[in-house]
Amino acid sequence: MANGNFKVIVVGGGPVGLTMANALAKAGIDFVVLELRPAVAEDEGASLVLGPQSMRVLAQVGIIDCLKSIGMEVVELRINAASNGYVHKRLPARDVSVPNHGGAAYMFNRAHLVRALYDGLSESDKSRVLTNKKVTDVSADASGVSVLCVDGTKYEGSIVIGADGVHSIVRKRMRELALKASPTIDIDEENPFVSEYKTAWCSFPLQGDEKGGPPGTVWWGHSKDHSVQYLLGNDRAWMFVYERLPAPTRESPRYTEEDTLAFIEKWRDLFICDNVQVKDVFPQRYHGGMTILQEGILKRWSWGRMVLVGDAAHKFTSNQGLGYNDGLDDTTILANQLYHVLHGPSQSDETKRAENKDDPGLEALSTAFKRYQDGRMKDAKANLALSATTTRLSAWRNSFYWLFDWWARPYFPSWLDTWMVNYMFSERIRNGPVLDFVEAEEPFPAGSVPWKYPISNRNRPATTTKTDGSPQGSLGKFLAAFCLLTAVSLVISGRYRAY
Repeated sequence: MANGNFKVIVVGGGPVGLTMANALAKAGIDFVVLELRPAVAEDEGASLVLGPQSMRVLAQVGIIDCLKSIGMEVVELRINAASNGYVHKRLPARDVSVPNHGGAAYMFNRAHLVRALYDGLSESDKSRVLTNKKVTDVSADASGVSVLCVDGTKYEGSIVIGADGVHSIVRKRMRELALKASPTIDIDEENPFVSEYKTAWCSFPLQGDEKGGPPGTVWWGHSKDHSVQYLLGNDRAWMFVYERLPAPTRESPRYTEEDTLAFIEKWRDLFICDNVQVKDVFPQRYHGGMTILQEGILKRWSWGRMVLVGDAAHKFTSNQGLGYNDGLDDTTILANQLYHVLHGPSQSDETKRAENKDDPGLEALSTAFKRYQDGRMKDAKANLALSATTTRLSAWRNSFYWLFDWWARPYFPSWLDTWMVNYMFSERIRNGPVLDFVEAEEPFPAGSVPWKYPISNRNRPATTTKTDGSPQGSLGKFLAAFCLLTAVSLVISGRYRAY
């Protein structure tokens, strides 16, 4: 049953905004989504990859069967030299993930995923998703929020959630209002993220198994200060070309089609797999573009009745594909907090007596927002570090990365590759949150790594653990082992030479 006096305004109807809408609908919380684009699912974005932990949450909102039908399991990772296509490593993906977690990661066409999220809403909830709504102003006070659109329409509610991406107007107005109310407040810069890389991308028809392998294969082409990725989905493929910028910047340029064409021409001879080059597939593109890759995490994700999720709050490079997964985790934990503010038991008895439960006051909401950010910060920092390391390792940011990637890792035995994948990813996947107010069946059979938050028992943490429970600790331990194994491999291979 919906809480009649409480209404959420979600700015942004992309994957994160629509995931938020699905979670709010399950929680019985009234909402409206304001989307800038003229249509919900325009076929113009790149690919998205969802880990099994994210698939579990989407199973809770009832769309996992649809997702399995439109997505493609990630089967294998292959690493090649971008300069000549030479394949120097294959890494397991599905064969590690399924035994551990019962399910694999899936890759999607962004538009197909957005459509699935929208279609998962009831007809009455779909009517709350409004398109052609360019937000021009957001205001808030102790009693509520107001959002103004360029067409003159105005929407009022209890809170506003900024799911409007890296160029978030909600974040901009939140900062302005916070500084106006308290000029000495510790808040992020107007341009909070820094970029050291950019990427051009495109989608195009599958080229056949002889040109990259079967669907489900992911290629990473490595080189000095640039790299490529090639993902083979179920009905199309995607290519990404990365380049290191001359210097880090906080600017966020909007690249034109001419910029993209010039960039692709520069890197036309790079090999995206062992026998396909950039110039072979870019002319076949369905869609494409270029963007700067911003990185960083805000110190403050909320103020007053305004709160941020997804790229509005944190931004990673795209090589690991963690952006939407982390945005989904945001929406999950925020929805849990809002549900418990409205339905208990997170409010104290004194707060419940003093406030209308259907319209919680600013103090209760601020506490919920703080719990949300605190619950996300550790994993967000770990995933920022993992994404940054992957981008720089792929583009040989320094001699150490080049040494490991080109002269040591190719000689790791298969058992060591499996251990590395387990060490880097299993604990992060295991810790994925779920909607703690939604009863549902586990979508995957039990694996060897137990979920920290099982769906079937109302999210009580599992008593059996496999690792120390710290993604950041695991990353640090991995890097220490990484150094030792690199040295051992170099001695065994005898292939070391100065860079």
